[in-house]
Amino acid sequence: MASDANTDLPPLQAQAIEWLIRLRTLELTDTDTQAFAEWLSADVEHAQAFANAEDLFETMAQAVHLNTAQPTTPAISIPKPARSHQLKPKRWLAVPLALGLCALLVVLPKPANLWAAMFSDFHTEIGEQRTMQLADGSQLLLNTDTAVSVDYQNTRRHIILHQGQAQFIVASDPARPFTVSAGTLDIRALGTVFEVYLKASGDIDLAVQEHAVSTQIQAHNTPSVVVQQGQQLSYSNGILKTPTRTDEQVTGAWQQRRLVFRDRPLAELVAEIERYRPGRIFLAGSNLGKLRVTGLFSLADPDALLGKITAILGLKATHLGPWCVLLHR
Repeated sequence: MASDANTDLPPLQAQAIEWLIRLRTLELTDTDTQAFAEWLSADVEHAQAFANAEDLFETMAQAVHLNTAQPTTPAISIPKPARSHQLKPKRWLAVPLALGLCALLVVLPKPANLWAAMFSDFHTEIGEQRTMQLADGSQLLLNTDTAVSVDYQNTRRHIILHQGQAQFIVASDPARPFTVSAGTLDIRALGTVFEVYLKASGDIDLAVQEHAVSTQIQAHNTPSVVVQQGQQLSYSNGILKTPTRTDEQVTGAWQQRRLVFRDRPLAELVAEIERYRPGRIFLAGSNLGKLRVTGLFSLADPDALLGKITAILGLKATHLGPWCVLLHR
């Protein structure tokens, strides 16, 4: 996958640099993620080349700080390497590419957080939870990496959940219906407490703790579905599934910074852990993602949780700099 920008580099080093660029500047698809995991786990030299590339980028980031006349406070901090490394001659061939990219990495936040900050009224950072009191007395509890917009008018109260997970405790006001839009799903409160989780995949999980809500797919003529207290509902690929009984221990666990998994695939657990820690976690092969996991897990220390999971499943975790972790056999 070498490009013209890296034609003077050894092929393996060029591949490592290109992967690092994609990981730090693009929103990867599931196919991209799988391709990276397969490339990384194909040979130990691939992992070493990737670690060297990240070391180079961090060194160049420090150079940008030292040589900038008017330093800009970074929206994200690029960790300094634990010890200094003298670059070998061949590694300096990548300096022009690395220097330009690092200048961007120093001053720009992650794409998802930048989007949330620009287009939402309120958002939480990775690992942050936040309680908000709205003007009408309603309360919102925002989970990690969540973004919402609030539109209150004389005849309605409208919340847009752009990403993430939130609980809504709705103050009564019959003259102004309270609705939440998440993706292509509209949720109308019927005097209630409920929570909505809009996943990165676009799937939506809804659970009702008090009273009921009415759900309606936007721009569809399908009938609305009412979800009663103690019920949950999933929305995936344009289809509203039939409401089922809520597992309260599972549904409310995130409010205590915990995860409860009952015979669910490792890939889903990894996706949840990623919401609470910066960087990426990769699985070396799709079969690992299919391993089943059951347990009650604390999210107080996501890296410690990751270590616990790898030990339970007999896996290994290779840390590639401060950002990436590869789980493998």
